[in-house]
Amino acid sequence: MDIVLIGAGPRGLVAAERLIERQRKSNQFDQLNIVLTDPFGIGGRVWQTNQPHELIMNTNPDQITLFTDRTDQINGPIIPGLNLFDWAQRDAADYLKEHDFDQKDKFLAEINELKSNGYASRSLFGVYLKWFFEYLQTRITQKTSLSVITEEVMAVKPISQSNEYLVETSNHELHADAVIMALGHCENKPTPEQVKLRDFAGKNKINYIYPTQPQEYDFKNLTAGQTLIVRGLGLSFFDAVAMLTTGRGGQFEPGADGYLIYRPSGKEPKIVAGSRLGVPLKAKGRNEKRNDERAQAHFFTAKWFQETQQKGSVAGDEFISLAHHEVEYVYYERLLQQKYPQIDRARLLNKFVTAKDPDEVIKHSKINASDRFNWERLMNPTKFIDDSADPQVMARYLQNDVDAAREGTKTGPMTAALEVFRDIRDVLRQVINLQLLSPDDYRENFLGQFSYENSHLAVGPPEIRIEELRALVLAGVVTLLAPEMTVDTDDQTGQFVTWSKQQPQKRHEADYLLEARLPSIKVEQSQNPLMQNLLTTELAQPHELELSDGTQFKTGGIDVDIKTEQLLVNSKPNKWLYVWGIPTESKQWFTTASPRPYINDVTFRSGDAIVDQIFKLNT
Repeated sequence: MDIVLIGAGPRGLVAAERLIERQRKSNQFDQLNIVLTDPFGIGGRVWQTNQPHELIMNTNPDQITLFTDRTDQINGPIIPGLNLFDWAQRDAADYLKEHDFDQKDKFLAEINELKSNGYASRSLFGVYLKWFFEYLQTRITQKTSLSVITEEVMAVKPISQSNEYLVETSNHELHADAVIMALGHCENKPTPEQVKLRDFAGKNKINYIYPTQPQEYDFKNLTAGQTLIVRGLGLSFFDAVAMLTTGRGGQFEPGADGYLIYRPSGKEPKIVAGSRLGVPLKAKGRNEKRNDERAQAHFFTAKWFQETQQKGSVAGDEFISLAHHEVEYVYYERLLQQKYPQIDRARLLNKFVTAKDPDEVIKHSKINASDRFNWERLMNPTKFIDDSADPQVMARYLQNDVDAAREGTKTGPMTAALEVFRDIRDVLRQVINLQLLSPDDYRENFLGQFSYENSHLAVGPPEIRIEELRALVLAGVVTLLAPEMTVDTDDQTGQFVTWSKQQPQKRHEADYLLEARLPSIKVEQSQNPLMQNLLTTELAQPHELELSDGTQFKTGGIDVDIKTEQLLVNSKPNKWLYVWGIPTESKQWFTTASPRPYINDVTFRSGDAIVDQIFKLNT
């Protein structure tokens, strides 16, 4: 049995582990040959060990693992092992000393200081992935082989009159009885605006950086004091800022007021950044939870799912209201404990859950109006503060975010509340997997409003990044524009120009422009040769929904069976070709996270389901 795994990041390694352990337990195949392919080798593109050490993860190290555990509801064997933090404490030092890594000294220093609720460098996670691959070699029996080809897969081609395939890399043709593809974010064909900006940059010999992986940003021509325009205030923005500040020798240190101050190295550029909203993502709170601890759903309950399935669907606006109430429940639970001990907390929360209109329960309670949860203030904060482009005003906003994050994920009302979308991801996935939203509501309410809220509130940077940004704003290294950022070109000066639509008189020019975001997931626009091959040969097709007006809406993802991850073409599954993870986003939801222990993680369930299919089909 020959199986090719395309992609050697966390998902590819999980698939390899599931195959090895299933074969080890069953001895089903006389010989199982597993080949991992990835042009970047083990760890894939994102988790390279030689990337800038200042780039950090945004998940705590004790909440990242590649090992299954007792909570995983899977058919394959449960093989426990070390999460990232436990590995850093126990095995990492010896492993690092035995291997030649470019940043070995930095890694050794890092593991000595790493805390369970801290944040590891991305490069250290890359080391963990390499260690895991070597661990897999110790689990192989004589009936199994595991190898790696460090090349990009260009095509998967069916072998005529068989259920077998040829997997073509730049230098190899690999025979495959099954192919499991775990691709990441891939560059897309440029949009008309990007073509315009690229051509302008080429004509004027200035610099334009497309959406791509942050560790690959090309800043070699960006000199000290030179202006850089950054479009986007998400995670990629924080990565760019880190590389251009501490990555160039700058230092943060505690200030007299208890917040960080920045000591520049003199090598920093002048960073002008903005976005539509005008503020960065909300900070991740200081973690107080065990890695098996999560908030529970109070509205999306088993009873609710049963009743909704019987009814057939849930309206999009009702879904949004219920999702909001899940967040509000935890907020009021912590708020009452912290600020309103005189209110019967259990009684009020029970009324909140059972009321036809939970908002009315809060309005008629003794909770002050100023303490009530305010979605508009949360999602459009610049409407409630003075000029957000004023460094002092923005610093106060960022300081308030830091203060809230420091309260902790079990203590702070807002911080605990913003953890809810993360904690109930699996519950929310059921709404999608059971198709409880109409295509129109799925497009507008889920992919539109809910995904936007989730991105802004629940997947932000570590709190330290917000504190650092505050220091950089006050130091004048970073200038944040007011909302509604606009980027254009100036033919007279030969430079890029940016401003806020709310303050068009404040214009900034630069000969360096960065699109600080990952490429969007649009499989039809992908420049990945394998994705193009799959679509062209009709081994795969884009995921589409038919809207109420009869039009077809392409979600951007690739179409797969949500239970088996098999590619779908005209609703027919291909039993031997599997795609899981990021390319399936929009058909599935939140496919970007690395596996988490003790939560019956979807990555282990999906990976095991794929392997389950392969073994059953070859019984």
